[in-house]
Amino acid sequence: MKFGLACEGVTDQITLENILCGYFDNPDLDEEIGQLQPLYDETNQKQQGQGGWEPLLSYLKSSRFRDDVLNTEYVILQVDSDDSEHQNFGVAHSDADNQALSIEHLIENISIKLISVIDSGEQDFYATHGDKIIFAISVHSLECWLYAYYNSKALKKPKITGCYNALEYLASQKNISKNQPFAKNYHCYQQLSAFFLKRKNIEIVAQKDPSFNYFIQEMDVIRISNNLFGK
Repeated sequence: MKFGLACEGVTDQITLENILCGYFDNPDLDEEIGQLQPLYDETNQKQQGQGGWEPLLSYLKSSRFRDDVLNTEYVILQVDSDDSEHQNFGVAHSDADNQALSIEHLIENISIKLISVIDSGEQDFYATHGDKIIFAISVHSLECWLYAYYNSKALKKPKITGCYNALEYLASQKNISKNQPFAKNYHCYQQLSAFFLKRKNIEIVAQKDPSFNYFIQEMDVIRISNNLFGK
């Protein structure tokens, strides 16, 4: 397996799957992508087990995660930043002076937290295997990445709050979910994120959304340093 996806939910997984296929301009890459957390049963097309950031953090501490890293070329860890201030997560959105952190600074702090969670399962595991782990931290939700593409209006700054409701509105206005009800499920997000299958659309969103751009830059480093897919 080339890529394993450890995410908050299956909607994040299918979105990242489309991003990877578009990034490498390889529609057949989905055959080399696996769902690690939460598990997804392709036969009955249902999520297996719980989703969300709390089960994700528990997974990162587990031996299953460590086995998955060892048996996968690259593991992508996706988490939204919206709930990072929860006491069980513990990453603030503001500094000591109550000033909002930059998106880049927030992503870096969440990355540090995720590394500490990983190492709580086995000391120095990240130091040994971190070259196989890629962070995809969406500020404040993955829906903001989708909204950045579908919103055609110029904004003074990137939209990072209320993206789910804004995306739902755009979906109804533009019929982008193809006549099926807008819902947070695998099939709806498969359609909503299909635009990512084209590399040019990935570049469009990277220019509009800083947290998406941060992820793509991480992918660029991995691709170039490892000559991934010979590109």
